[in-house]
Amino acid sequence: MTLPEEYDQTLVQQEINDLKETLRTLTYNISLIPLSAAPINPFDGWLAISDGTSSGFDGSSGAGLYRYNLASTAWVHLG
Repeated sequence: MTLPEEYDQTLVQQEINDLKETLRTLTYNISLIPLSAAPINPFDGWLAISDGTSSGFDGSSGAGLYRYNLASTAWVHLG
């Protein structure tokens, strides 16, 4: 959507509401595929699922959900 030259609060609010609904829909439809090795070049906050067959994430924690922590440059097991 292209915003009009003049500010129209109703149109802007509708665009915000549409974006909000799109994001809400995405959160219900995101699926993670279990990986046998950590993703290459992750960024801070990236989520990934380990299948537990490799020590690429954290061999002591095994399978599960991990979040990449840029400060410690490590995958953190979330469960």
